[in-house]
Amino acid sequence: MLLLVAILWGSSYVFAKLTIQAGMHSGVINACRGTMCVIAGYIIFHKQINQMTWLDFKLGLLMGTINFLGYFLQTDALRYTTPAKNAFLTTLYVAIAPLILWLFWHERPQRKTYFAVALAIIGMAVITNVANTGLQLNFGDFLTVVSAIFWALQLIFFGKYAPKVSSPWVVIFMIGLCQGTFGWITTGLFERTNLPQIHWVQALIPLAILAIVVTFLAQGMQITAQQYTDATSAGLLLMLESFFASTMSVIMGYDPLTPQLIWGGLILLLANAIMQVNFQDVPFLRKQH
Repeated sequence: MLLLVAILWGSSYVFAKLTIQAGMHSGVINACRGTMCVIAGYIIFHKQINQMTWLDFKLGLLMGTINFLGYFLQTDALRYTTPAKNAFLTTLYVAIAPLILWLFWHERPQRKTYFAVALAIIGMAVITNVANTGLQLNFGDFLTVVSAIFWALQLIFFGKYAPKVSSPWVVIFMIGLCQGTFGWITTGLFERTNLPQIHWVQALIPLAILAIVVTFLAQGMQITAQQYTDATSAGLLLMLESFFASTMSVIMGYDPLTPQLIWGGLILLLANAIMQVNFQDVPFLRKQH
């Protein structure tokens, strides 16, 4: 299920690019996708949403706020940095999540986690070509690293607290509500002058796909799936989002098939395989008594 989420997230880059080309900024993109998510969520799951408990509301508000901050900072960072550096630095959330779990929940990661995370970051460096172009940090890169902290927190909270709510779709409704509310506030404060320049007809279809498929469906699947895996394994699987985004970009003719994509993708897949395999069950690696 998380693998399918990574594929859906990977495809979302094309639609996000189309909304930006239609003249939208980060605040109004969040506002519209959040509003659409709320409407779709209530139409389909109004029975569960009407039975929302106070715990559902509090956890949903917390996760929705974290989601908005992560997405807004990551998108806004693209005004100051390149997509490759943005993608590479965002994947640091996979390394940040185990560190946060260790510091605040005192959950020491498995030894193989250190190797798998390091391998995954190398894979992302190869895919995004940061290894060749260099990594000189600027303000956009700083915003991306801060967004990675929020993505790490979302990963942890989805795994730890989402199972406590009455329905995952209640959380998705709250995430959409936070995205919409904070998005419209941000738009009103900082993006009002840009609104007349937006081509709304051009933006409508990609926005609807981002709202229904990415925000609503994919995140509902993520919350459901994370009940059956740990945060680091989930993060490494979701990290394949960039691999699928690059692959789809090649298939659709946006980018050429490069050695970096092939080798970086293989390294990422190897890192995921290391996390998914229980080495104590491998016969020739068992300790002999």
